[in-house]
Amino acid sequence: MENNIYNYDVALSFAGEDREYVEAVAILLKDYGIKVFYDKFEETNLWGKNLFEYLNEVYKNKAKYTVMFISRHY
Repeated sequence: MENNIYNYDVALSFAGEDREYVEAVAILLKDYGIKVFYDKFEETNLWGKNLFEYLNEVYKNKAKYTVMFISRHY
């Protein structure tokens, strides 16, 4: 089932070691009015959730696109 109404334009997937770079990208995207899923922007929503299930739902169904930041850490 395709969902044409997304909570986010883009979700960011990355290794924790790359957080500094990804955070700069997330802030830039947000400043341009793009609805971005970046975990630090969603900290209160993530509390107490099964992160595997929640993030899977975000990446599969709630974001139009997922951008993966591939590095040696990922």
